Amino acid sequence: MKTTPLNRAVQAIAACAVLGWASASFAATTTWNLETGCGSGSTGAVACGTSGGNTLTAQAYSTATGTTSTPTTGTTFAAATIQNYGATYGVGVQSVNDGTGSPNHSMDNNNGTDLIVLKFTSAVNLTNITLGWWSSDYDISVLAYTGTGTPTVTGKTAATLVSSGWTSVKNYGTSGTATATNLVDINGNGGSTTDISLNTTNTTTYSSWWIISAYNSGYGGGAMDSIADYVKIMSVASNPQPGTGKVPEPGSLALIGLGLLGLIGTSRRKAKGQSVNLAA
Repeated sequence: MKTTPLNRAVQAIAACAVLGWASASFAATTTWNLETGCGSGSTGAVACGTSGGNTLTAQAYSTATGTTSTPTTGTTFAAATIQNYGATYGVGVQSVNDGTGSPNHSMDNNNGTDLIVLKFTSAVNLTNITLGWWSSDYDISVLAYTGTGTPTVTGKTAATLVSSGWTSVKNYGTSGTATATNLVDINGNGGSTTDISLNTTNTTTYSSWWIISAYNSGYGGGAMDSIADYVKIMSVASNPQPGTGKVPEPGSLALIGLGLLGLIGTSRRKAKGQSVNLAA
């Protein structure tokens, strides 16, 4: 088949469309490295980075009450201190009854439930959570805010969080299969730094607000075992909500293609006119 400017233009448009759709498929996932990106030592929100125009902050809460010498278990969440333990470890929660030693300096459900709220400026779907450190067990609960307005955590219980716009996505971890033989001694060796990667792609929920909590049955989301859980979150991965990414939409590619065809048509008409003038 003879190659003409029109044929070449069609081929170029098709190539652009394929590349655009491929980019939309492969460039969407963002990994947020909390271990190196998040601030530390605050009871308020700490910055954790920006990617593709989306900014992430994190804030810690806990139901723990009492003191380090006399810890007690409360039922309502209050602000706690988010602590970043750096590369290969990640972020944990220090509540009012936690000391600085292992394993209570992590996000745990011993003498209260700790959680971390992740706030994105644009809605995302969490696809993965990686734990950089854990001790005893590593069951977690994941919730997304699907209500209206700005959510609150302070003063809520696990049950009232779910009834006030937070949706229990699922519980992740050992699913009741952990036994004493494969658990790290919580009183020895400071826990395990073997990364635990939890695939959370089984949900199609998109939200700007996410909770990652030490497991609590009060959220729902499926039963786990009763072993105490101590974890630090090293990273999370997310996909943007369709239509909010930076990759050109197929409609935009089509408009670009039409514009290119128009330019080629104009160029051909000009060339034809020049030929006629020369012949005259």
